[in-house]
Amino acid sequence: MEDTYRKRKRKHGKRPVRKIMTVILLLLIAAAGVTAALTYERGPDLDKHAIAYQLPNGVKNTDPDSILMPGYDVLEMDLATKKVEVALLNPEGNDCYFKFHIILKSDGSTLYQTGLIKPGTAVTSFKIDKELKKGEYPIVLNVEAADMKDPDNLYNGGAMEAVLEVE
Repeated sequence: MEDTYRKRKRKHGKRPVRKIMTVILLLLIAAAGVTAALTYERGPDLDKHAIAYQLPNGVKNTDPDSILMPGYDVLEMDLATKKVEVALLNPEGNDCYFKFHIILKSDGSTLYQTGLIKPGTAVTSFKIDKELKKGEYPIVLNVEAADMKDPDNLYNGGAMEAVLEVE
């Protein structure tokens, strides 16, 4: 009789340890799942302000071996709102992302930078935070072209000189 009592006591004594081990195991699995979800690659850093955009007359890149680049002469900024209304675009048919950097030529400071812009979209309006007075400012628009599958892989981009008119 005493032997049966000891066996039962030992058997019941192991249950809390198993429960604790099960809870710890479940917590570890949950922590691993949360960590994996937070570190999972969510895709390229596309510009949130880019919208669908087509060039006039349906112009698009039809040559898969080339990149069609837009050209810019003058960008106009409203002094009161600091907004620039211009289409920083990636023409439809390009097989790459674009990223624009607008640089003030006099001191090399970056006035504005987009995220990645996919083909057939454009950022059509943006704000410049730098304090500028009314006048004309020489700028450089640098355009980075990045691989669609691996945006860290950059192609030959382009740079064009233009003028920022603050009115």
